[in-house]
Amino acid sequence: MALPGPGGDRERRFASHLDAIPELLDWFEHHQPTGIDPMLWIQAQTALVEAFTNAVRHAHAALVPPPEVVVSLECIGGSLRLCIRDQGDPFDMEAAWSQSEQEQDSDDEADDLPSLDNDGLPILPVRDAHWGLIMLRKLQQDFGWTIRYDALPEGGNVLVLEHSLS
Repeated sequence: MALPGPGGDRERRFASHLDAIPELLDWFEHHQPTGIDPMLWIQAQTALVEAFTNAVRHAHAALVPPPEVVVSLECIGGSLRLCIRDQGDPFDMEAAWSQSEQEQDSDDEADDLPSLDNDGLPILPVRDAHWGLIMLRKLQQDFGWTIRYDALPEGGNVLVLEHSLS
């Protein structure tokens, strides 16, 4: 299964700003492999938007000017591979998943009213504030995605999401 479009455009740099999401989605849709399962494609799209948003809001939040987010999409060896590179500090996704799961297990404060921040908005419990981590974990556990987030030797990190096309 080949990706459409000319070679060399399977990797793209996007401004580290949420306003770049429409451009990101246009690029992604342009590279949809023919014959891909529509459910797999929507899962990849959802994960892409979440990963890009996390790179902008978390990995690049303190970097001035924020570096670009690099995204690549490939069909390799019968698998769809989506990579999102950021320049943030290392982040231990496995530890965050474990912490999130422990907090879900100890959900004995469900009847308490949430605290409010300085603007009078509710402060979300950690398990709600990290719904993206939970969503990625669901993709891994329930839909067979292989997901890892690794520090790069040259600095920054890469989130790699892979799924078999068969």
